[in-house]
Amino acid sequence: MLGRLLSWGAAILLAAAPARAADTTPYAASYCEPAPDTKLLYTNRAYLILPKTADAPPLYFSYRVLGTDQFVQRRGQLLFDDGSDHWELESDADGLRLLWPLRPQNHFELDRVDRTTGAHAHVVFMVLGLEPIEVQKKIYRSWKIRRLDKIDDGTTFLQFLWYAPELCTLTAFTDSQHRVVKLLRALKPGDTDYERPVIRRQGRLHFADTDELVK
Repeated sequence: MLGRLLSWGAAILLAAAPARAADTTPYAASYCEPAPDTKLLYTNRAYLILPKTADAPPLYFSYRVLGTDQFVQRRGQLLFDDGSDHWELESDADGLRLLWPLRPQNHFELDRVDRTTGAHAHVVFMVLGLEPIEVQKKIYRSWKIRRLDKIDDGTTFLQFLWYAPELCTLTAFTDSQHRVVKLLRALKPGDTDYERPVIRRQGRLHFADTDELVK
């Protein structure tokens, strides 16, 4: 079944191609994503954003999990996880870009199948509203998005994601154990600490050279 976008109280506004946002006003910003080589340091994990190939799908998103040899490819930032996802899309995930500009009650639906078990799931993304998320002592207005997976065995999986137009990425998300994982730093080449290696220790992200906790 094709992904469906249902807008509340307004016509759908098409989003621009993935790029840095020209307008970061939350209600007007188009879809964007971090520039290649950006490092995203979260409370218990870190990602290096990789360049796209010329023929990559519009929302294609790939990254390397720092401190490991793990390489992750996803069809969009809202399908964000630690790389252990065994699901394959049965719908066109590129339709997710029609959520932008984000508005409360906008929602998008798609279907997935587990490659290992054959289980099917129906996934609904719902935009709930804006919330302030602090990153490096600055507040970013972030759209809270609820993701609900209904699996055909009757079980469900609930995840929340917070997307900040100003940063073009997630300032926070909940993991498989429903813990909130927050963005601590978004580093570009040349930034202080960009070259420092990181390691996950006792459930938190540390700089490997000094064992200092990333804050």
